[in-house]
Amino acid sequence: MRAGRLKTKRYKTGGGRIGRLFLLILGIMLGAGAAIFWQGGNIPLPAGGVSLPPTPTLTPQQSGREEKTVTLPGHTWYALQVGAFGSAPDARAAAESFRGRGAAGYVLEMDGYRVLAAAYETRADAQAVQTQLREQHGVDTLIVEITQPELSLRLTGQQAQLTALSDAWDAIEKLAGHLNGLSQQMDRRAVNADSALSALASEKETLNALNARLLSLFGETGHPAVRHVRALLSDLAAALPTGEAQSSVRLGAGIKYAQLLCVCRMAAYAAAIAEE
Repeated sequence: MRAGRLKTKRYKTGGGRIGRLFLLILGIMLGAGAAIFWQGGNIPLPAGGVSLPPTPTLTPQQSGREEKTVTLPGHTWYALQVGAFGSAPDARAAAESFRGRGAAGYVLEMDGYRVLAAAYETRADAQAVQTQLREQHGVDTLIVEITQPELSLRLTGQQAQLTALSDAWDAIEKLAGHLNGLSQQMDRRAVNADSALSALASEKETLNALNARLLSLFGETGHPAVRHVRALLSDLAAALPTGEAQSSVRLGAGIKYAQLLCVCRMAAYAAAIAEE
């Protein structure tokens, strides 16, 4: 199959302004509870559809806090779609079938319910697997672009809070790449199940430690933006395969699922912040 004939679908997570650099002002302060102020209008957040009203941001001199700029890099992943359905039950049934064959079986709700098999860092990698699936297994796929916009966030708050939030974002960003590499190693049989599970256990420990750190600094009822990061850390830790007995095929599918969860949730989170 020629590359020019491969099918591709663009997934624009954040509307027409995806790909630009956005500068948002956030002020993180402790008091009766941690609060984050977004300057310039209501910004919808993924956690429960929460949006904040316009409010001024205190400068470091006014608040006695520090200031830090954090950049969430933009990234486009190339996912292989193995099916599209009009109902969630049909999509879940198909997803489970594909998991038994080593695919992620991740259900993405977008124009219906799309079942994704895996995500790749480059289009060339996705196209190579797409061709292999068609020629060797008779499986037709569609390439879906999942784009995370680049964001520049200027934060004001206590140093420990700013560092913890920055570290959490950084860990989530890196996790998708780590899982992608581990998944490809599993597919090539370059790593065995025990080694893969050991690497996953280390990732899970890091995610849980970061979550506990945010909880200690922001509290259980912190701002929705922080709660969303904590929820994502928790969901990713739960999605990582554990040391329970399972086949290499199922383990590989679990790694691909966790990677897609990371990719799709971060793309939605960044796009929601970027859209005013």
